[in-house]
Amino acid sequence: MPEEIKTEEKPEIKPEEKTPEELIAELTADRDKWKTLSRSNEDKYKTASQERDELKTAQMTDAEKALADARTEGRNSALSEVGLDLVNAEMAIQAATTGVQLPDTKFLNMTGFLGEDGRPNKEAVKSFVESLPKAKEEFPNLQGAGKQSNGAPTIESMDPTELADLISDGNYI
Repeated sequence: MPEEIKTEEKPEIKPEEKTPEELIAELTADRDKWKTLSRSNEDKYKTASQERDELKTAQMTDAEKALADARTEGRNSALSEVGLDLVNAEMAIQAATTGVQLPDTKFLNMTGFLGEDGRPNKEAVKSFVESLPKAKEEFPNLQGAGKQSNGAPTIESMDPTELADLISDGNYI
């Protein structure tokens, strides 16, 4: 006869028997336990992935290593060609969202905004754009919109002939 597996039975606890503080303390302890287990599992996964990658590179043949190096070199050269365009685009986006006017890019050393991987360094671009002065909004002088303090002709009467003269700048029709 097979042995029966004994499971540890927990006595059923009714929520009415515990105070809210005890329930909160128990739930907090349970949460912290699972959080710790999750973090340890993440660390184990990272180390296992790193060991796997190291083992994979160690077992590569010379041809596979040359192919991997060529891929890396190709990726780096492609990013170096389009990297400055990506930096320009990132600057334009940051400037548009913060409302500043960018200076002419031919006066800037754009390579300073590239990261080590050839992509734009968003933090460097953001700090540069935020250091620029905000553009002053100038509203056009709209004649006929709202109260005009000067330059707008006054309408003294609604007589059609006077209105026609006013429209034609005093020239008689």
